[in-house]
Amino acid sequence: MRPYQVATAAIFLLIAAVAMFDTRSGALPTSAAGVPGGLRGGWYPFWSGAVVAVAAIVVGAQTLRRPDTEPGVFKDRGAVLYLAKFILPMIVTTYLMSDKLLGFYVATAAYVAYYAGLVARYRWYWAVLAGIAIPLVIYLVFEVAFKALLPKSVFYPTTPF
Repeated sequence: MRPYQVATAAIFLLIAAVAMFDTRSGALPTSAAGVPGGLRGGWYPFWSGAVVAVAAIVVGAQTLRRPDTEPGVFKDRGAVLYLAKFILPMIVTTYLMSDKLLGFYVATAAYVAYYAGLVARYRWYWAVLAGIAIPLVIYLVFEVAFKALLPKSVFYPTTPF
Protein backbone atom coordinates (compact mmCIF):
# COMPACT_ATOMS: atom_id res chain seq x y z
CA MET A 1 0.00 0.00 0.00
CA ARG A 2 1.17 3.50 -0.83
CA PRO A 3 -0.28 6.07 1.55
CA TYR A 4 0.05 8.95 -0.92
CA GLN A 5 -2.07 7.09 -3.51
CA VAL A 6 -4.74 6.35 -0.93
CA ALA A 7 -4.67 9.99 0.22
CA THR A 8 -4.96 11.25 -3.38
CA ALA A 9 -7.90 8.92 -4.03
CA ALA A 10 -9.55 10.16 -0.82
CA ILE A 11 -9.08 13.80 -1.85
CA PHE A 12 -10.59 13.14 -5.29
CA LEU A 13 -13.47 11.30 -3.63
CA LEU A 14 -14.07 14.26 -1.32
CA ILE A 15 -14.03 16.75 -4.22
CA ALA A 16 -16.42 14.54 -6.20
CA ALA A 17 -18.74 14.21 -3.21
CA VAL A 18 -18.87 17.98 -2.76
CA ALA A 19 -19.59 18.48 -6.48
CA MET A 20 -22.31 15.82 -6.41
CA PHE A 21 -23.90 17.23 -3.26
CA ASP A 22 -23.88 20.77 -4.65
CA THR A 23 -25.51 19.78 -7.96
CA ARG A 24 -27.81 16.99 -6.75
CA SER A 25 -31.00 18.90 -7.62
CA GLY A 26 -30.21 18.71 -11.34
CA ALA A 27 -28.92 15.15 -11.38
CA LEU A 28 -31.96 13.55 -12.99
CA PRO A 29 -33.86 14.67 -16.07
CA THR A 30 -37.32 16.07 -15.44
CA SER A 31 -40.11 17.26 -17.71
CA ALA A 32 -40.58 20.30 -15.46
CA ALA A 33 -37.22 21.71 -16.56
CA GLY A 34 -38.77 23.15 -19.71
CA VAL A 35 -35.84 22.16 -21.91
CA PRO A 36 -35.52 19.37 -24.49
CA GLY A 37 -34.63 16.12 -22.79
CA GLY A 38 -35.38 17.59 -19.37
CA LEU A 39 -31.72 18.12 -18.50
CA ARG A 40 -30.97 20.93 -16.09
CA GLY A 41 -27.78 22.74 -15.25
CA GLY A 42 -26.65 20.29 -12.58
CA TRP A 43 -26.84 17.16 -14.70
CA TYR A 44 -23.33 17.25 -16.19
CA PRO A 45 -21.44 18.28 -13.03
CA PHE A 46 -23.29 15.71 -10.93
CA TRP A 47 -22.55 12.79 -13.23
CA SER A 48 -18.98 13.95 -13.89
CA GLY A 49 -18.51 13.96 -10.12
CA ALA A 50 -20.01 10.47 -9.97
CA VAL A 51 -17.48 9.18 -12.53
CA VAL A 52 -14.62 10.77 -10.57
CA ALA A 53 -15.97 9.25 -7.33
CA VAL A 54 -16.15 5.75 -8.82
CA ALA A 55 -12.62 6.09 -10.23
CA ALA A 56 -11.33 7.30 -6.84
CA ILE A 57 -12.94 4.35 -5.07
CA VAL A 58 -11.47 1.88 -7.57
CA VAL A 59 -7.98 3.40 -7.32
CA GLY A 60 -8.17 3.50 -3.52
CA ALA A 61 -9.36 -0.12 -3.28
CA GLN A 62 -6.70 -1.37 -5.70
CA THR A 63 -4.00 0.49 -3.81
CA LEU A 64 -5.10 -0.92 -0.47
CA ARG A 65 -5.07 -4.49 -1.83
CA ARG A 66 -1.79 -4.29 -3.76
CA PRO A 67 1.51 -4.75 -1.93
CA ASP A 68 4.07 -1.94 -2.16
CA THR A 69 6.83 -3.65 -4.17
CA GLU A 70 8.12 -0.79 -6.33
CA PRO A 71 9.80 2.45 -5.34
CA GLY A 72 7.58 5.49 -5.00
CA VAL A 73 7.02 8.12 -7.65
CA PHE A 74 9.33 10.64 -5.99
CA LYS A 75 12.24 8.29 -5.56
CA ASP A 76 14.78 10.86 -6.73
CA ARG A 77 15.24 14.52 -7.58
CA GLY A 78 14.62 13.95 -11.29
CA ALA A 79 11.04 12.88 -10.63
CA VAL A 80 10.33 16.07 -8.69
CA LEU A 81 11.86 18.20 -11.48
CA TYR A 82 9.77 16.37 -14.08
CA LEU A 83 6.63 17.21 -12.09
CA ALA A 84 7.75 20.85 -11.80
CA LYS A 85 8.08 21.00 -15.61
CA PHE A 86 4.41 20.05 -15.73
CA ILE A 87 2.92 22.04 -12.84
CA LEU A 88 4.72 25.39 -12.97
CA PRO A 89 3.92 26.10 -16.65
CA MET A 90 0.33 25.06 -15.95
CA ILE A 91 0.10 27.70 -13.21
CA VAL A 92 1.51 30.34 -15.57
CA THR A 93 -0.90 29.22 -18.30
CA THR A 94 -3.84 29.52 -15.92
CA TYR A 95 -2.83 33.10 -15.16
CA LEU A 96 -2.42 33.88 -18.86
CA MET A 97 -5.96 32.63 -19.59
CA SER A 98 -7.36 35.87 -18.23
CA ASP A 99 -9.52 38.01 -20.54
CA LYS A 100 -6.95 40.79 -20.42
CA LEU A 101 -4.04 38.57 -21.46
CA LEU A 102 -3.90 35.60 -23.83
CA GLY A 103 -7.34 34.11 -23.22
CA PHE A 104 -8.21 30.44 -23.06
CA TYR A 105 -7.40 29.37 -26.61
CA VAL A 106 -4.04 31.09 -27.11
CA ALA A 107 -2.81 30.08 -23.63
CA THR A 108 -3.94 26.49 -24.19
CA ALA A 109 -2.20 26.39 -27.57
CA ALA A 110 1.04 27.63 -26.02
CA TYR A 111 0.86 25.14 -23.14
CA VAL A 112 0.03 22.14 -25.34
CA ALA A 113 2.82 22.99 -27.78
CA TYR A 114 5.25 23.53 -24.86
CA TYR A 115 4.35 20.26 -23.19
CA ALA A 116 4.33 18.19 -26.38
CA GLY A 117 7.59 19.63 -27.64
CA LEU A 118 9.77 20.13 -24.57
CA VAL A 119 8.44 17.72 -21.99
CA ALA A 120 6.98 14.84 -24.02
CA ARG A 121 9.67 15.36 -26.69
CA TYR A 122 7.42 15.09 -29.74
CA ARG A 123 8.88 16.31 -33.00
CA TRP A 124 8.40 20.06 -33.41
CA TYR A 125 5.80 19.75 -36.16
CA TRP A 126 3.63 17.40 -34.05
CA ALA A 127 3.93 19.77 -31.10
CA VAL A 128 2.82 22.72 -33.24
CA LEU A 129 0.01 20.66 -34.79
CA ALA A 130 -1.21 19.61 -31.33
CA GLY A 131 -0.94 23.21 -30.13
CA ILE A 132 -3.25 24.28 -32.96
CA ALA A 133 -5.58 21.27 -33.22
CA ILE A 134 -6.54 20.86 -29.56
CA PRO A 135 -7.65 24.47 -28.95
CA LEU A 136 -9.40 24.42 -32.35
CA VAL A 137 -11.44 21.37 -31.36
CA ILE A 138 -12.23 22.96 -27.99
CA TYR A 139 -13.32 26.14 -29.80
CA LEU A 140 -15.59 24.21 -32.17
CA VAL A 141 -17.15 22.21 -29.36
CA PHE A 142 -17.73 25.01 -26.87
CA GLU A 143 -18.15 28.17 -28.93
CA VAL A 144 -19.78 26.77 -32.07
CA ALA A 145 -21.71 23.71 -30.88
CA PHE A 146 -22.62 24.62 -27.28
CA LYS A 147 -22.57 28.43 -27.66
CA ALA A 148 -20.57 28.61 -24.41
CA LEU A 149 -18.13 31.49 -24.32
CA LEU A 150 -14.67 30.96 -22.91
CA PRO A 151 -12.22 33.75 -21.97
CA LYS A 152 -10.95 35.57 -25.05
CA SER A 153 -7.55 37.15 -25.56
CA VAL A 154 -6.62 40.77 -25.99
CA PHE A 155 -6.84 40.06 -29.74
CA TYR A 156 -10.59 39.30 -29.50
CA PRO A 157 -12.07 42.16 -31.46
CA THR A 158 -10.08 41.11 -34.54
CA THR A 159 -9.93 37.35 -33.99
CA PRO A 160 -12.58 34.89 -32.77
CA PHE A 161 -10.36 33.69 -29.97
